[in-house]
Amino acid sequence: MAENKVFKIGRLRLIDDFPIALHTSFVTKSTFPEIEKDGPDMTSMFQYYRQRGFVEFGSSRSTLNAIFPTLFERDILQCSSSIPLLQVGSLCRDKRSNQVLELTIIIYRSDCFTYVI
Repeated sequence: MAENKVFKIGRLRLIDDFPIALHTSFVTKSTFPEIEKDGPDMTSMFQYYRQRGFVEFGSSRSTLNAIFPTLFERDILQCSSSIPLLQVGSLCRDKRSNQVLELTIIIYRSDCFTYVI
């Protein structure tokens, strides 16, 4: 059985040096062979995809969960355990091949956003 490494890439979103969201992407080495070398310098997953020839991509249906922060999330998002978080998960796919490029999980502080549905 062939082994395929999965890499976890996290980005902390700040407004005026205040953490408001944590973006986590999971990508495979088979899709992005240079990810281990490139990962530390990445600031935009979409820009990275474009640089690798994936120019048309989009998200699949997303799931939304209301959660309470773990100790790690409280620390990194600088919030108390009573601040609910919104967790959004989705797959990003290449539109031409339908290949999965990443699994994304984004955690938003619920007290920092207004949501229009």
